[in-house]
Amino acid sequence: MNRAKPVPRNQRIDFNRGTKISRNSPGVTDDVKNVSVGLMDMDSAVMYYFNDVIKPSVTVNNEKVKVPCIYGSPEKWNQVSKHGYLRDKKRQIISPLIVFRRTGMERNNNLPTDKLDANDPKLFYSFEKKNTKHNRFDNNNLKQMIPGREYYNVVMPDYMTLTYEFIVWTSYIDQMNKLLESINYSDGAYWGEPSKMRFRTQINGFQDSTEIDNEKIIKTTFDMTLNGYMLPETFDNYTTTQKYFTPKKITIREETNKKIEDIVNT
Repeated sequence: MNRAKPVPRNQRIDFNRGTKISRNSPGVTDDVKNVSVGLMDMDSAVMYYFNDVIKPSVTVNNEKVKVPCIYGSPEKWNQVSKHGYLRDKKRQIISPLIVFRRTGMERNNNLPTDKLDANDPKLFYSFEKKNTKHNRFDNNNLKQMIPGREYYNVVMPDYMTLTYEFIVWTSYIDQMNKLLESINYSDGAYWGEPSKMRFRTQINGFQDSTEIDNEKIIKTTFDMTLNGYMLPETFDNYTTTQKYFTPKKITIREETNKKIEDIVNT
C-alpha cells in the first residue's frame, strides 16, 4: 500500500488545538447563547418603546383609548401611500393609528471601531463566566493551583445608522397634539427593552397635513434615526462567539524549618 507523501511545511495549515473547544460535549452543559444582533432586534426595540414606554393614547368621549403602533408591511404601506390611511375589514378608516417602516441603513463612520476582517476577525469583546464546572472549588487553594477560567470572545459588531419613517393620524387636532408631545419628549432616549439591547434615537422633524375623505383626518409624518449595530451569529462556518479557557498554573514554593545561619555555623 502506497503511503501518502507528507505535506511540506510551507503548505501546512496552522492548527491550534487549544482554540477548538466543543460547546456540545457529553455531560457539559453550555447555557451561554451566541451573541447576535439583527435588523429584527432594532425593529422590535422601536415597537416595544412605543407600546410599553411611550404608551400613546387619546381621549374619546371622556375615555382613554390606546393608540396601536404597527409595522408597515409592503401591502399596508402601499395602501397608506395610495389613500393616505388604512381601513379595517369592515372598510372603516382606522383612527387613531401609528404606522412605521424602516427606510434605509448605512455604516456609522463616527465609530471607526471594526472587526478589521470578516473572514479573520481581530478585535473582540471578552466576557468571563464566573460559575463554571472548571472553576468550582476542589481544594485547588490547598494545592497552590490556580484554576483555569472560562472566557467568551465576541466579535466586534458593525455600527450602523438606520432611518425610519412614521405616519400618525387622528380624528382631531387636540388628539394629535397630545401624541406629538409624548413622542417628541422621547427624542434622544435609548429605545428598547431594559433587559435587552437599547439603541439611541433621534427624531428629525414633524410634518403636518390634513386630509378629507368623507371624514377629516389629521395626519403627521416624521423621520427618526436609530444608532444601532449588527452582528450575525455565524459567518462562513465561523461562530462569532468563541469559547476558550486560560491555562492552569501550579505555584511551587520552598519551605524550611532552619535558618541559614545555623547551617553555615555547622
